[in-house]
Amino acid sequence: MGTFIFDELTGVPTVLAANRAKRPDQTGGANAKVGQTSAPVTPATCLFCKGNEHLTTETLYQDSDDWNVRVFGNKYPIVEDHELIVHSPDHDRDIELLSHEQSVRIVRALLNRVNYYTGQGKEVLIFNNKGGGAGASLKHPHSQLIALKGFPGILELEKNKALEYYNEHNTCFWCDEVSEARTENTRVVFETPHFFLEVPKASRWSYETILIPKEHRPNFEYINDMEIDDFAKILKAVLYAYDKLLGNPDRNFWIHTQKFDPYHWHVGFIPHTKIMGGLELGAGIWVSDKATPEDAAKGLSEYVRKSYESESVSSLY
Repeated sequence: MGTFIFDELTGVPTVLAANRAKRPDQTGGANAKVGQTSAPVTPATCLFCKGNEHLTTETLYQDSDDWNVRVFGNKYPIVEDHELIVHSPDHDRDIELLSHEQSVRIVRALLNRVNYYTGQGKEVLIFNNKGGGAGASLKHPHSQLIALKGFPGILELEKNKALEYYNEHNTCFWCDEVSEARTENTRVVFETPHFFLEVPKASRWSYETILIPKEHRPNFEYINDMEIDDFAKILKAVLYAYDKLLGNPDRNFWIHTQKFDPYHWHVGFIPHTKIMGGLELGAGIWVSDKATPEDAAKGLSEYVRKSYESESVSSLY
């Protein structure tokens, strides 16, 4: 099990989780050994494919007896509560290629697990890694969830800064960010009835986006059925846009959610358009060198709209 350690000067957290080195690697990512080649993975040998449930830990959630989405504990956990959410029985198709109905099932599975842990007084981080360059070690599409009594690092910083902002302005930072971006109208990627997608002014890497619910709620688990349906559509659309505009890049997304105001839950996306260099690692200064926020928003907008307004996945390809 991972153990948190903190830099004595800066307080930056690190998790020591040496057990993670034992996990299998199918993507050639950071866990692969130099010169290592792995045998091709097929649905018959894949840990996450239907029929191989006995190869994983105990099921914690599935949407039906003949499951479409399945959740179970990670065999190589970073922390005690570390779960894997398998997006579908399909070994090769990720969210952007799945049906809308399947995307809704995935969202409902995530909501079930968030509700379970917030009921225990824990905070939850949901994250998704696609490709070895983004930290994925297994190819079958899946997301992950970690639950803790409190998250150090960015989540704690966001929570504290949100409170400071509210005390100074008597408003929510993310609600004001939507208003500002809409007024400027240069970084807006797309708006749906319930969500606002923009490129942040201070993008860490080019084509970073943030998805902000229009209805102010601190916690992801409080969304209603109409918002679930809309969230499933816009999530697919963002991932499709990255694939089409940037040539199917490795990428990450995550859901930041807290239980109490003045936080405002949101989703962050970063495509891996480069490799981190010495300035990022040594000084903590991100370098966005592929596109301005305005150009990134313009480039992504067409593809997001095409996917969001499409009636079927097949019509997109």
